[in-house]
Amino acid sequence: MSKEAEILQKLGELDTQWKDADKKRDEEVAKTGQALSDTKAKLEAIEKETGKMEDALKRLDDIESKMDTPIREQEGITKSEREHLKAFDAWVRDPRSGEKAAQLQLAAKAVQTTTDAAGGHAVPEVISRRIQEKLQDISMMRGLVRVETIGTTDYKELIDLNGEEASWVGETGTRNESATPQLEQVAPTMGMLYAYPKATEESLDDMFFNVEDWLVRKTAIAFAKAEGLGFISGNGTNKMTGFLAGTPESTDDEALVGSPLAGRTFGELQYLATGAAAGFSNGPLDSPAGFNQADVLLDAEYALKPGYRQNAQWLMNKNTLKAVRKFKDADGNYLWSRSLVAGQPSTLNGYSVIEMEDMPSLGANAFPIAFGDFMEGYLAVDRVGLRMTVDNITTPGYVKYYIRRRQGGIIYNDDAIKVIKCATS
Repeated sequence: MSKEAEILQKLGELDTQWKDADKKRDEEVAKTGQALSDTKAKLEAIEKETGKMEDALKRLDDIESKMDTPIREQEGITKSEREHLKAFDAWVRDPRSGEKAAQLQLAAKAVQTTTDAAGGHAVPEVISRRIQEKLQDISMMRGLVRVETIGTTDYKELIDLNGEEASWVGETGTRNESATPQLEQVAPTMGMLYAYPKATEESLDDMFFNVEDWLVRKTAIAFAKAEGLGFISGNGTNKMTGFLAGTPESTDDEALVGSPLAGRTFGELQYLATGAAAGFSNGPLDSPAGFNQADVLLDAEYALKPGYRQNAQWLMNKNTLKAVRKFKDADGNYLWSRSLVAGQPSTLNGYSVIEMEDMPSLGANAFPIAFGDFMEGYLAVDRVGLRMTVDNITTPGYVKYYIRRRQGGIIYNDDAIKVIKCATS
């Protein structure tokens, strides 16, 4: 039975109850000159409940009207997608209904989506798109790296370590072939990213509980937390490979020119040492003599090639940030500069600072700071589409939603990111 039918049935029952109570009131007035207080209270309660049901019916009509308005189609919601959304909403509220599951299957075919072997349904494109937009808003790392949408998990890109070559030549001059390219393959490691939000059956029975908004918010928050850590330190086993997952080396970029095998290992970042075993040095009296605790920041900046430096940003967690904010130059001026513009990050040596809680803290052999152009340096991939399985059995009184997507990531250009290491050298 639809919600509208349930409300109409309830209104019919209330109307019958009101007529009975009204008849009883007339009988009491005819007999004693006034109605009894219990009868008056019952009539008032019925009228109050009737008003609530009528308001609910009106709100339901408004919702249906909005779902069917041509404006939604102008916003990119097709008739087939709208049918899928309606069926999807009914199914996630009551997955026990075989009729609703069948309706979803029919609607799914209308928008060319299918169920998977685990019984999961494709999340409607409209909702999937909203989750992606919300994720983009709240995931700090996703806004920094390059993200590609792919249709298969077997995704690879080739990189020429010798770089692209071009030469000048006159109109009739000899054109020489470019040097033989030395190609390396970049293949993001993939895994299944999932969220498992749950709602009470009571809340789902409330027709005004917006399941779509709730799913979007819960899924995006869970995805953002998991992938934020994955971008940084994912180990590549059933998940992305974070940019700190490898073994950074001290060899600089120039050692790679013309002889990659003699230089830094492909895919490994260059690190710059702080000069102290477990943090930063305390000043010029520390060993090595004359070493200033802030010098490593300049080392990191200028280890980066100019083309990457112009879009570079600092990444560190709040504990490291607390230490770095105290750094001063020789004149006693703080290197940190607080942003005076809403929505704009503060700067360190003129470069934006992004506070990222998933970055390591200061400690022996830790890499607490990263600096670079992460859009050039890191590649993240999302397989198109989300899948969802509804579980209303394992936890009585709750309905759980297993939402998942294949995604991955890996260092794309190891020249574009530098890291600072807590070490003497």
